[in-house]
Formats: sequence, C-alpha cells, structure tokens
Amino acid sequence: MIDSHIKTIKGAKLIENKFKLCDPLDINTKNDVANLFETLAGNFADIVQYNKDNRFYENFERSLVTLETLCDVMVNKSKTTPLDRYADVNSKLLSINNLTCTQHVYTKMIDSYLNTSWNSDSAAGGRQWTYQTCTEFGFYQTSSQEDHAFGDKFPAKFFIDMCSDIFGKLYNLDLLSNAIKRSNMMYGELNIKENRVIYVHGSVDPWHALGITHTKTKNNVAIYIEGTAHCANMYPPSPTDLPQLKNARETIRAFLSEWLTENDIDDFFEVNNIQFKYKV
Repeated sequence: MIDSHIKTIKGAKLIENKFKLCDPLDINTKNDVANLFETLAGNFADIVQYNKDNRFYENFERSLVTLETLCDVMVNKSKTTPLDRYADVNSKLLSINNLTCTQHVYTKMIDSYLNTSWNSDSAAGGRQWTYQTCTEFGFYQTSSQEDHAFGDKFPAKFFIDMCSDIFGKLYNLDLLSNAIKRSNMMYGELNIKENRVIYVHGSVDPWHALGITHTKTKNNVAIYIEGTAHCANMYPPSPTDLPQLKNARETIRAFLSEWLTENDIDDFFEVNNIQFKYKV
C-alpha cells in the first residue's frame, strides 16, 4: 500500500499526512523508510502480543483495543482504501498511547536508545530488551519477502545495524551469531535438561513458535492455552477469563504446590551476608 506512494515526493507527502508523521518523510533515506514500515507493523504486533491481557490498571483505553478491534478497522468498508484503514489503525494506537504524531526518523530513534538516563523513555524496557536481542538471541520481527502484508523494508539487517548504532561497532552480525550459539548451548535449545519447569504459552502469542509447547519428561510441564496471548496466566484474573486460562492457572498452582512440598529439607540462602532458613 505504502510502497507505491513513497516513490514520489507527492506520494510521500500523502503518507506524512495520513499517518501523522512528526517529521517530513525523506524517501531517499533508507533507514527512515524502514523505520516507518516497522513502526506501522508494530502497531499490530503490540496489540496481538498483548491481546486481552487484562492490564486495565495500567491503561484502560489500551486494554479495550484488541485484535478484533484492529480487524474491524481493516475490514471497514466505509473507508474507501486499505491505506485509509491502515492509517486509522495508526491513529488509534497514537490516541491510546497519548501521542500526537508518529516518530519515524531513524537517527531520533537511535538517540533515544543512546540516552542511558533512568528517566528516559527507553529505560522503561526498550533499551534493555534491545540489548538482549543484540547479545543473546536475536528474535527480530522482520519483513523482507516480496508482497508481504507489511512490506519488505525491515529485514534482519535493519535490526543488526541498530545494534551497532546503539551499542557500538562490536555489536555486529558476527557477535550476534556467536551469541545465539552460546545461548543455545547454555540453555539447552529445545532439549532442556532441568527438572520441574513449567512452560506456558498462548496460541495467540506469536512467541509460542519459539517456545516449548510439549515436553518429553514427566518432571517438566508444558501448558498451551488456546485463545490467549503473551503471559496471560501472569496477569490478574478476570471474570471474563477463558475457561482454559482458569484451568491453566489451577494446573500451575497444583504443580508448584506439589513440588514445593515434595521434600521437607532444611536449607539456607544468603542475601547481603545474612543467612535465611527455608524449606524446600
């Protein structure tokens, strides 16, 4: 949709207006274009990942926006073009996040991550998560195939270049490749040897594709919850919770109770040179 417009100055101006860009769109700056595409795709990624997560206590309006909300916008025939509907999704996300315009300039994004102050926007988790992706496992949400719904402007290289621009030239593809190998070696890939681990995933959460959804040993448990998104079992319960989510919480509680009372062995742990006694 956007591809056809960013080939001309006039088309770029149209995109600026429809998507409420904070700055003019320079179609010759590749990273700005890539960042715009990634940001607009991120509108969907954010809602899908946290779909119906019951965080009304954080942002009531945000919690009311669900995957169904976005689908309703995208199939709304009162808007003549898919581009208009895509812009409406962006406007809705700006509104619920109390933003007036869409940031797309790559250098401004990098500058925000370079700010190491605890009062910065990136200190809320963005900088930390980005560092993990650059040094442990990648996990980039990319788009590089032709005719993709979200375009093909933000391949893996876009994110690896971000690592270098934020944390230094050492943080490149070679470092990331070795880091991923190390993470797999340290944590056992999909053949984790640890006992008494509960792996919980929701079918709506895209991350479940990278997780363990079934186990090979009786000492570990995999719980796959149909119809829930990211970490649904960890949020406060709600009367509207799906029965399978309620059952998952009960299953988790039962296993933890069994494991924690299985042995009555005194043990100690130490914090700041003070010993605490506990039973496992």
